[in-house]
Parts: sequence; structure tokens; C-alpha cells
Amino acid sequence: MFSTAVPHLKSAERAAVDGCTSEEALIFLRRMGLDDFGLFMISLPNKDYPGLSRLLPAMASDDVQKTWTGASGLDLYRQTASFARQLENNFTRYAKKPLAGADILDFGCGYGRILRMMYYYSDPSRIWGVDAWDKSLDLCREARLLGKFAQSERIPSEMPVGDQKFDLIFAFSIFTHLAPSTARACLTALRNHIKPGGLFVATIRPVEFWPFIDGIRKTSIAAKMQSNHRGNGFAYLPHGGVEGETYGDISCEIDFLGGDGWTIVGHDRSILDPYQVSVLMQPDS
Repeated sequence: MFSTAVPHLKSAERAAVDGCTSEEALIFLRRMGLDDFGLFMISLPNKDYPGLSRLLPAMASDDVQKTWTGASGLDLYRQTASFARQLENNFTRYAKKPLAGADILDFGCGYGRILRMMYYYSDPSRIWGVDAWDKSLDLCREARLLGKFAQSERIPSEMPVGDQKFDLIFAFSIFTHLAPSTARACLTALRNHIKPGGLFVATIRPVEFWPFIDGIRKTSIAAKMQSNHRGNGFAYLPHGGVEGETYGDISCEIDFLGGDGWTIVGHDRSILDPYQVSVLMQPDS
């Protein structure tokens, strides 16, 4: 951590030792830049800052990070920070207001990798994490992640958030795995919880994903899947087992996510994570 961040960390640590709340500690930590904030969050528990380590959530282990995402540590953090900046930039552009203080939903939150970065923008009381897998939510609780958490159905008819509506909803690497019918169910359920003028960001896989998969898995499916994609607008490869009907690998065109009360307003991508294309959507007026 550079010396420019240390005064803010020391102020936050003194406040934590004196008994401040997590929300009060975050006020000090937000005085750092986003990257320094995130680097500190992934360092927890941090022996140099025991007060903050007691107050704020622990980062997931390297094993959990690799199991969920295929990477860990600084390499994974670069992708995380890039997506957080992408969210802020596009929210400001399309919702036409700052992300600070927004009500935020992480749909498919996993162990809370990206959700942790949202503390830079909003207090935990305004942040929700929803996931269909109980193991993900168990990891969030074990790490003492801050915010509100709930388990959704695998094919949801509604979101388990009551009547809460959000300024920003994001789904990172979720619609990259959902069967088309499951994706449509999720889009419909999420539409009921976006505020007017809010933004929904969901990542998808482009058609170029399939040669990449062949290289990783030593398979020979790229030609067939790319042909399906170009003919249908999507290509779906179900995983084996009971989840195959709802879960697998999918590539699709950007307009695949349109409809169901959503208007596609743009798309974005980071070269740090090139096979995650962000589709930017707003509710129909």
C-alpha cells in the first residue's frame, strides 16, 4: 500500500479501536482511491490493522477464489476493480446520477467478490446479495460480509428481497451460465425490483468464447457451438447432472437479453476479462 493511503487507514483504525461502526470506518476508507480501498479489503484480516480486521469482513481464501472464478489474489483483483469502475462509469452515464449512496443488488453474489467493492459507494445497509446456492451464502456469513443476503430459487418467479427496489442491479458471470428459459425467468423477476431510470448490468459470453473453451478444456466443440450461436443468436452447452436443464455454458448476442420489460442501452467490456461482455439495460418506461 502506498504512503498516500496510510493516513486514511490509520484514521480508520483509530476509529475502529475506539468502537466505531463499520459504516463509520468506511467513511475514512472511502477517502482513499478505489484501487487502494479494494486492495485493503482483499488483505483482511490484516495484522497491521486489528481493529478494522475485527470490524470488516475477511477475504475468501485462495482456494475459494480459484474454485469460484479460476483465479485469485492480485490477478483476480485487477478484474474485480475493472468491473467496479465499469459499473460506476455506466451508472453515472445512463442513470445520470452518482453511484454513491445507491441501493445496489448483486444478483448471483457468490462469496461476495464484487459486493465487497460496492462498500466504496454505499453503506452495507443499502447493499443486497442474492444467490441460488446456499454454499455461496454460507461463505458470505462465515466471512461476516456486511449487507443483506437472501437465497433465490434456481428458476425464480420473484426475488427474495420483499418490496425493495434498486438503483443498480448487476449480475457478473451469471447469465453466462443460465439456460435460455432460466435467463428469461431471472430477467422477469429482476424487472420488478429496478427503480425508474435505474441500471441493470449483466455479463454475457461472445461467440469468440468457444475457441477459448476448446483451448482450456481440450475439447472440439467450438465449430458446432459457433454455428449454433450464429444461427440462433445463442449457443447453450448444459452441464452434466441435475443442473444441466438450468445451468451450463452459454454464448449469446447482446440483444438476447432484451425484452421482458428491459431496454438495452449499451454494452461494455474490459480487456482484463475479455470474455465477459457487459450488457447495459434499463427498465421500459
